[in-house]
Amino acid sequence: MSDKANRDHHANQMNPNSAAHQARMDHHADQTNPGSDAHKAAADNRSNQMNPNNPAFTSSRQGGEDQSHSAGKGDKK
Repeated sequence: MSDKANRDHHANQMNPNSAAHQARMDHHADQTNPGSDAHKAAADNRSNQMNPNNPAFTSSRQGGEDQSHSAGKGDKK
């Protein structure tokens, strides 16, 4: 996406009269509604990313490096 297109898209998302803004608000409402599929998917994704035994844990970190030991957690050698 070009820089201008990116700025225009952002402006549309912030404009309460645009369809892009409404879509953004609908998505947010779905994720914050505990009964919605979007809320469950977001919660499952977060759980997977926080679980060191799940592949999403490593892939969700910058550079794909497992940081569980570098943050002072886990075994000390």
